[in-house]
Amino acid sequence: MGQSNITSIVRDADGRKWVLREPPAGTAHDVQREADIIRALAGSGIPVPRVVGNGYTRGVGSFFVMEWVAGAPLESEDDARAIDPRRRRELGLSVIRTLARLHTLDPASMGIVRSATPYVERQIHRMSEVWLRVGSGSAHDAAWRAVRARLLECLPSQPGSVVMHGDFRLSNLLVTNGDITAVLDWELCTVGDPLADLAWLLDDWRSPDEPAISMPSPTRAGEFPTRAELIDNYRAETGVRIDRLGYYRGFSQWRAASLLQGVLTRRRTGVMGDHGAIDLDLLDDSIAALLMSAVDHLKE
Repeated sequence: MGQSNITSIVRDADGRKWVLREPPAGTAHDVQREADIIRALAGSGIPVPRVVGNGYTRGVGSFFVMEWVAGAPLESEDDARAIDPRRRRELGLSVIRTLARLHTLDPASMGIVRSATPYVERQIHRMSEVWLRVGSGSAHDAAWRAVRARLLECLPSQPGSVVMHGDFRLSNLLVTNGDITAVLDWELCTVGDPLADLAWLLDDWRSPDEPAISMPSPTRAGEFPTRAELIDNYRAETGVRIDRLGYYRGFSQWRAASLLQGVLTRRRTGVMGDHGAIDLDLLDDSIAALLMSAVDHLKE
């Protein structure tokens, strides 16, 4: 978590722990929007921390403070192995039910403005702007542009408009004893395509026989539900028709490669300092692997 915005644990005079969210220095990230979304989710059935305050500081920008919630994200296979194998399956089913619940919420009640442009189309445009800043001239530029051309050529019709998390995966959930205690990192939340949110989760849901990349997949520890089971449960909970999933998987991997290139650039320029340090060579290799996999999915 926290590769775009900085997450810190702070203590007050009484020793109580709180969570501070703020943008990296020199960026224009608006964390106030994230705070507003978390506030709107209170009482929705989606577990989120309570936002206790927000503000603005000169030179840094907006920030907010939320309550500290017990639990830890599953960021690696070792984290997942610490959970009883029998609980892993139940956790996986709870994960997909939580995503399905999110997709049944009314966007208007959360105050999120609905765009007239379909989600995938506007994300391709947005990721293209990001890539111009962070990826043009990189070793991955030609492959990235080839996938983008294919995505634009085969744009799907959006099956519906739902409240999307935008980065829904195990490393953005707090878990205690196999139970979800909070869903975090709402900075990419929007109104959009349910299958794009589902595909993003499926891409993170790697089986033990799949190779690891720089974005660790805890499910490689085994004993989690399969992707097919997630799809079946999601369909049963939402009634959403699961169509053209190969396209959405390819789109998700292309989008992930775009975002990782941004992380790589910020790391190489030192914007994030030593916050959550990661292996930059593995990150670079992962961008290439994601783009290659996107090509394969778009052939389906």
